[in-house]
Amino acid sequence: MNPILTLGPLNITAFGLVVFAGAICGVLLSLRKKENGPVLPFVVLGALLFGHVLWVFFCPPGYTAQTGIAMAMLRIWNGGYTLYGALFGGFLGAVIGAQLAHLDLVETLDSLAPGACAMLLFCRLGEYFTGQGYGDLVENESLWFLPISFCTCQEEGYQEWSYAVWAWEATAALILLVLLLLYARKAARGIQAVLFVTGLGTSQILLEQMRQDDFVRLNPFVRFSQIAALLSLVAVLILLTVRRQPGKRFVIISFLELVFASLAIAFAEFVFEKPQFLILFYVSFIACVIGLGILLWIFRRKRSLPVSGIIAAASAALLAIHIADQWQNDAWLLYGMMALCLVAIAVVIYMNAAKPTLQET
Repeated sequence: MNPILTLGPLNITAFGLVVFAGAICGVLLSLRKKENGPVLPFVVLGALLFGHVLWVFFCPPGYTAQTGIAMAMLRIWNGGYTLYGALFGGFLGAVIGAQLAHLDLVETLDSLAPGACAMLLFCRLGEYFTGQGYGDLVENESLWFLPISFCTCQEEGYQEWSYAVWAWEATAALILLVLLLLYARKAARGIQAVLFVTGLGTSQILLEQMRQDDFVRLNPFVRFSQIAALLSLVAVLILLTVRRQPGKRFVIISFLELVFASLAIAFAEFVFEKPQFLILFYVSFIACVIGLGILLWIFRRKRSLPVSGIIAAASAALLAIHIADQWQNDAWLLYGMMALCLVAIAVVIYMNAAKPTLQET
């Protein structure tokens, strides 16, 4: 990125200014609870350190070829951060800060969630200036506009537009931020943090798949952030079941549904490049939808029938169209089915985080 301003050795870029604005917004939102003041330095330091260190470990080799991994870790000012590395570091910082300030950790995490979401929103918007966060090429010129797509290459007499995945991720962060702010006072203890992790994780698993840029990947099919997002959702569900102790039947069906949904998402990831995984995706997707219906019935009985019917009808329609191969671009059908699997994961977590005690009778 070309700097827009140089102050001695400091190069200021448009992306840096947007992230700085996000940091200010995040701090102000976090300081709505004044007790967070002593905690924030630990949160910020942890986010910077772990976000950069994990990026160095998982970034493409070319980024560290000249300096080496150890030196690249020390050069934080050179940039390079992973979202979940920053979130994990921020979480550790919150744990340490809350402990030293004698604050309740769960309430602290609840109050920090909107600020973290605001920071994420600005980071996504800033990706516009980095040339990252793009998806497949858009051939239909009628779709050449934000927030659908943006220009990734412009030469004399030639333009190349790609889907603006960064804008979609920013929109997801904005929606999540609005929800966190709307329900800040109504939400029970711990729900704000659960909503943040669940909303972020489910959106990341889906939207990161749409990226075609060179951000951190574990292999050609899966990105580091997708695995980290799924692990965070599993961790939240484990904590909720341990905390609420809803009974063996609820725990078993919840984790089975999480397994079915996760397998369907994983196989969908590979189907994009390896069609031989298609039958495994179909089986796991059907199991996910059936499991979701069973889960809703166990938790909500007859009240779940309308929702279950809508989900079943949507799933059957997407599956039938995909099998019949009547869609010119079946990638969007796969994205739709992945989205339903992510809805299933969110429902599992929501049911286990519901305020009423779910003890078996």
